Amino acid sequence: MFSTKMHKQDSNKLRGRSAIEAAHAGVTVEDESRLDSAISHLYGVDNEEAIEIHANYHLDKILASLTRRARENGMKSQVIADRVKHLDVPGVAYQVAKGKLTEAAADDALFRGLSTIENSGKADDRFSIYG
Repeated sequence: MFSTKMHKQDSNKLRGRSAIEAAHAGVTVEDESRLDSAISHLYGVDNEEAIEIHANYHLDKILASLTRRARENGMKSQVIADRVKHLDVPGVAYQVAKGKLTEAAADDALFRGLSTIENSGKADDRFSIYG
């Protein structure tokens, strides 16, 4: 499924984030882990760099979502930046890129971690699953 999308992208000459975004449309968790080779082909890079590009794509999306949710819950930007340093966001993004974790689950887990840090170790049982 995703290789067909990637070949269509080649003809449309999408680049950067828009190319990866288009390749992710409708991708299942199982397909997620196979996108690295398609990214490697699209950018003409080796598999290791493709893995990094893919993980960074998810890192950006996860950080944006986490920041949005934290702001909606009253956390200030500087506080968010300070607290996020204590979370393994790059590791979680890598797990998403490998198809071991969905982006929504990653966002929820990280938000819960952020809430726990903000509340001095007490978990906020009122957090909303998937947004």
